[in-house]
Amino acid sequence: MNIKLLSLCLILILSLSFISGCVDEQTKSEENTTIVSGTVDEAKFAEVMKEANTAYIKALVSTSQKNVSASQAAIGELVTKLTYVSDNYGQAPPAMYANDTSWTTEVERAKTIASNSQELLAGGDIGAVHTALEPMRDLFYSLHERNGVIHMGDLLTVFHATMEEAIDAATANDTEKVATYIPKLKSEWQNVTNADKPASADENYAQVLGQVDNAIVVLSNSVSSGNLTEVKTNSENLRLAFSKAFAKYGVVIS
Repeated sequence: MNIKLLSLCLILILSLSFISGCVDEQTKSEENTTIVSGTVDEAKFAEVMKEANTAYIKALVSTSQKNVSASQAAIGELVTKLTYVSDNYGQAPPAMYANDTSWTTEVERAKTIASNSQELLAGGDIGAVHTALEPMRDLFYSLHERNGVIHMGDLLTVFHATMEEAIDAATANDTEKVATYIPKLKSEWQNVTNADKPASADENYAQVLGQVDNAIVVLSNSVSSGNLTEVKTNSENLRLAFSKAFAKYGVVIS
């Protein structure tokens, strides 16, 4: 009886092991099928990208203000969120990027920009950190443009590039060159104001955007007067007005 009982136990153990192995293989097969098919949690993707964008905006603002502790927190969060995106969506993009052959590479680039910025901050050069973060704007602008999802935040990126060139010219006392940027600044900012409002738009939206528009007019007037000191001052005032709009309503990462 003992031998029969032992044999029965062995058979049961082997049977359970076989069944367990089949279940594991089936689970792995289902997981692999999900990855191959590109099925993703779109809502979770949107949520994480929104959090990454918030962290990025905070990182830009805090580094420009030379706030080390705030920069550490923001960049740390940015690295965490972009790493999550890379790990979970790098090989299985959401529908909006499903046909973008560069998606995987771009996600890795974004993560690398964040990680490199974190390393620079640890090294103590917060000015270099701000500069290192800037390419993130262009990366996502190109990604959005290729996939037909340009929004107000992308138009802010376009304006920002022109604005920085105008400020550089003002800093170099090249008033004539600054004057050549005025029409472009006006046109690009009009594109921003005409764009669909971002989800973050509130009752102050029109007023904040209007402050940038006014700053462009003031800069234009100072250029016309030829006062170099005023041109420099007003170009920096334009930067401040833009920074406020960008901090409140900017969407780079999405």
